[in-house]
Amino acid sequence: MVRPERIPAVSLTVSAELPSVLPDNAAVGKLAAEHLLELGYHNFAFYFWESKLHELQRSEALREQLNPKIHRFYKINFTPRPRVRHQPMETRMRILRRALRRLPRPLAIMAPLDDLGVEVMEACESLGLRVPADVGVLGVNNDALICDFTPVPLSSIDDNEYQIGYEGAALLDRIMQGKAPPRRPLLVQPRGVAVRKSTDLLDISRVPDRYVVRAVRFIAQHYQSSIRTDDVVAEAGICKRALQQRFAEHMGHTIHAHIVIKRIQHAKRLLRETDLKTKAIAAESGFGSRERFSRTFKQAVGMSPDAFRKAT
Repeated sequence: MVRPERIPAVSLTVSAELPSVLPDNAAVGKLAAEHLLELGYHNFAFYFWESKLHELQRSEALREQLNPKIHRFYKINFTPRPRVRHQPMETRMRILRRALRRLPRPLAIMAPLDDLGVEVMEACESLGLRVPADVGVLGVNNDALICDFTPVPLSSIDDNEYQIGYEGAALLDRIMQGKAPPRRPLLVQPRGVAVRKSTDLLDISRVPDRYVVRAVRFIAQHYQSSIRTDDVVAEAGICKRALQQRFAEHMGHTIHAHIVIKRIQHAKRLLRETDLKTKAIAAESGFGSRERFSRTFKQAVGMSPDAFRKAT
């Protein structure tokens, strides 16, 4: 065991003795909720591994983003106290399959690790449940060696492990120079959601064009920022005219229209489920200004944002 009074040290996990650099678990859970809510799920679950602090923080942050009048939240394999003994995989799978049989569907499940996300998909396969139509699955870590090679590619939150390691090394360097360590753990923000088929908004079997798939995924991940059609074209890797034609053929509308649709959908959810002001919703939904948001929303929905909120 490292003794901090004898040798400079930094922990990249929760530690009472050492200064720490950790992922912002509340931000991870919030990001998961935002992504899964976009898919239209009303039933949510968190699949626990050891019921440790980081799992509790992530699950609670996810739950807090839900509207109890509309959404339901379930804990799978949860224990009030963290597990200290190893739990066999067979036990977890038995508990998981039992939960999948009884919980309402469609169901969105967040797992604390990509490995656990794979277990969810294996349990779904054994029960004949479709991913993501019956059960959407979201992991954490964005380990490409896991996520890209599962039968259904796994969507995952990139918790920015590279930056965690970098900040840990930087903190250790400061301590070695004689500077006092921070009293609280340094928290690193997640990079975002890597969207793959397990929560994909687009059924690739219906839209086999890989350029359109790439474009739709990019829009799903970035519509809340100030992206334009040219940004989508650059990501897709094909000329603008060709992508516009392919997009219209498979999606039935233009790239710009798809960006607006995503932003309007997000704004509707915020209007129904939050008390945010119009200006804040405009910024959260990627419209930039309140005026632009109100004008575009009325054109698309047929009423102003305030009227929509009162009507729902």
